[in-house]
Amino acid sequence: MLSVQEALGLDLVAAPSSCCGAREQDIITSGLFTPWGPESCPTLDQVMMMASSTTSTPTPVEDDDEEQRRRQRRKASNRLSAQRSRARKQRRLEELRAEAARLRAEKDGLATRLRDLARHDLAVRCQNARLRAEAAALARRVLATQRLARLTMPQPPMMTMMMMPEQQRQAAGGGAVGLASLMT
Repeated sequence: MLSVQEALGLDLVAAPSSCCGAREQDIITSGLFTPWGPESCPTLDQVMMMASSTTSTPTPVEDDDEEQRRRQRRKASNRLSAQRSRARKQRRLEELRAEAARLRAEKDGLATRLRDLARHDLAVRCQNARLRAEAAALARRVLATQRLARLTMPQPPMMTMMMMPEQQRQAAGGGAVGLASLMT
């Protein structure tokens, strides 16, 4: 960075003491003097930019080379990013295909199981209907057997029937109708 004396181009050793007073010389050497007025004084950042711009100003050719290098780096980075993105997409596609195959196999297994259960249900329904028919036939047979047993059962003698209480006569198949049929 330039000192105040270098910025002003002053040589204090060669300067005669008659042109500058001692007080003015103290202000210049103390670093409080600036060549700008108080209202136009630059900030520290602006001074730093001025200092850096005067020491290394890149030429247009250097700017183009740097811009080309940046573009090349950006292209390479974008290429790698696109490659990673395609690889992720491919992995996801393979995962989805595997999932679809697994779900198809599961669907086929469930359809087979459903067909088997439907066949079993039909077989059980047929067996149930057959058993109901058998039960109805057996019930009719039991009733017929009971009627036949009542008809073939020996009738108690008449005197015994009359001495029996009414309930026992009805259970034995006698009763008023039985007495009437005996009298005729």
